[in-house]
Amino acid sequence: MIRHIAFFSAIDPNDLDEIEAGLWILKDNPHALRFSVARNLAVDEIPGPHPDFVVMADIKDTAALAAYKAHPLYAESIRRVRPLRDIRVAADLMVEDPS
Repeated sequence: MIRHIAFFSAIDPNDLDEIEAGLWILKDNPHALRFSVARNLAVDEIPGPHPDFVVMADIKDTAALAAYKAHPLYAESIRRVRPLRDIRVAADLMVEDPS
């Protein structure tokens, strides 16, 4: 199974609610087995940039990941979030299926 994790930060803190709504669109992408969006608590005391949001999606395999990224909801989320975000960092990890 692949765990897709993406970190986002906002250009303007006033846009956090709009960014969060744009990320939650992805919950209805049928290629994600599990999906969540969370605001970062930003309690890490080590100096440096901290993302505002973390998105996590568990996806069956590389074909399903490609389908997830090709889905119209993925494009809609990008259309809404990209103009408002400062940084996006993503990672795709192979993990054991917890079920």
